Amino acid sequence: MKFLYLILCLLVGTPTFGYNDYRNARVDSLEAALRSNHPPKGDDLLRAYDELVRGYLPYDAKKTEHYARKALALSYKRGALYIRQNMLAHFALMHFGREEFDEAIALYRQALAVVDTMATLKRYTEKEIDDARSSIYGNMANAYNLQDKAHLAIHYYQLALPIFEKYNWQESQTVLYYNIGELYHTMGNLAEAERNYRLAEAKGEASGDSLMMAMPRKGLTQLYIANGQYEQARQMAEKCYAFYYAHRHQEQQEYPVVLAALAQLNLMEGHQDLKAAKAFADKALSLADSLLFDNKSSIYMACCEVAMAEKQWQKALAYGLQAIRPDSLATSDEAACYRMLAEIYAMLGQHDQARTYIQKMYDLMNRYATDHYQSGLSQMEVIYETEKKEAQIAAFDKERSFYFWLLAAAIGLIALLAALLVYRHLAHRRQKALLAAKVALETEAKERHILARDLHDSLGGMLSLLRLKISTQEGGEDDYLALLDNTIVELRRVSHHLMPEELLRGGLVSALHDFAVSVPGAQFQTFGHITLDKEQELVLYRCAYELVNNALKHAQADHIDIQLMQDARETTLTVGDNGKGMDNIPTDGIGLQNIRERIAPYHGKLRIVANKHEGTEINVSLPL
Repeated sequence: MKFLYLILCLLVGTPTFGYNDYRNARVDSLEAALRSNHPPKGDDLLRAYDELVRGYLPYDAKKTEHYARKALALSYKRGALYIRQNMLAHFALMHFGREEFDEAIALYRQALAVVDTMATLKRYTEKEIDDARSSIYGNMANAYNLQDKAHLAIHYYQLALPIFEKYNWQESQTVLYYNIGELYHTMGNLAEAERNYRLAEAKGEASGDSLMMAMPRKGLTQLYIANGQYEQARQMAEKCYAFYYAHRHQEQQEYPVVLAALAQLNLMEGHQDLKAAKAFADKALSLADSLLFDNKSSIYMACCEVAMAEKQWQKALAYGLQAIRPDSLATSDEAACYRMLAEIYAMLGQHDQARTYIQKMYDLMNRYATDHYQSGLSQMEVIYETEKKEAQIAAFDKERSFYFWLLAAAIGLIALLAALLVYRHLAHRRQKALLAAKVALETEAKERHILARDLHDSLGGMLSLLRLKISTQEGGEDDYLALLDNTIVELRRVSHHLMPEELLRGGLVSALHDFAVSVPGAQFQTFGHITLDKEQELVLYRCAYELVNNALKHAQADHIDIQLMQDARETTLTVGDNGKGMDNIPTDGIGLQNIRERIAPYHGKLRIVANKHEGTEINVSLPL
């Protein structure tokens, strides 16, 4: 039956058809690459084997098997599950072709187990898994179909159907519904057969493929003829005949069957056209005789019915006897053949033979009912056991998954508690460090304030008095006065920066502005709205003071930029100069070490950008 092999091609995949024109060149080039001095390795070698298997599959079974074995062995080494299930499916297909269906099904089950493993891994896409699974389901259904295990075949077709629907594979759905319709037709369940044929027709029309539309219409034509529904049969026959006539050279196995159906259509009661029926039957028989035709039973039955309508009983008897297949299974078609033979023998006056075939018809129908009932029970039991096993596996997986997630949750909770304790400990340490830094800073500020006041009030006053006395003396003291003036200025600057009053009164921005004014060549800019607490303002001021002094003393800079910026994440102080720069950035300088110690309690960062003869830029950042 061709429809089985058609769905086989559709479900296994289309790559085999890609070699129709150039397959020899393709496989020859791949084999040449394998024999070359630099053959492919690893995954490239695996892909080459897979290509060779698909390339040789349609016409060289020996080479197909040879490369499939190599690909299968390499797939275990490479952990290539997709190739592994594909090769197992190819081996199953070889057994299928030799009608070793049990071996084929066993291999398909192995392939399914590999696909189940693929589903647990993230490296395979959902589409790859669905494609492989639907292909295996369809081929298992084909194998059960050819074993006359209709229930199992329908079961696996229906497992493939949701995947076809998921990806809107219209042609695959068409063939699947058509196959199910054929199975129900064979079983005598004409209502289900018609329903599935109709579904196949709708999917075929949606696909736009003329073959997909013709297949279910052929099935409906035969079904309506068997039911005596002439008008419905005629409409379907006209549609499918147009296709099969146009493609009679490509559809050589199906075209004679359609002609036989048209012969029977023209013999239906009330619509007889004996001449047309005979022409169709003769044409069908002529084509069947000239071709390697798989099954002529339906054609011989059509010829038998035409001869009976012509009352040519001997001719009808010859055709009727040829229509019986000695190795056939019990089907309703065979029962109809026995009924016709009984009628022919009765018309020939051979009543014993007529009674014999009547008895054969009843025996066949009883055996048909019994065989299908027992087979149906057996198949339903297999389905039940399979689903029961799958349910147990699913329940076990669910239970295992539950305990896994429970254990994971417990471990996660423990880890969370441990992290919380560590966080609290670190937070406590940070809080203590911050508090200590704050206390030290406040103490330092108080001491600096006292020292600045004493320097200004006591020593500053004394130096001023000394200057007054020296100034009352007569000439020659200009050098002393200039030195004394410089000393007073430096003293005031030092006392001011020990604890600048402007920082206490106006904040960091105002204090840095005043500081920049007091330093020759310095300028200050601010960006954003600066909001800091007093301790952070003092830290950044001290950092600015230290960096500016370093630039004046060590960099020989005549221009210094001081910038203060604040965004949503941090406050950044930048001090840049145009001095001599440096080759190596110092890490052990006392000034920089003091800055790092000042900003550490606030999780601050220090970044230095310097090159020789290109100046230096230093950034101090405090996160908000």
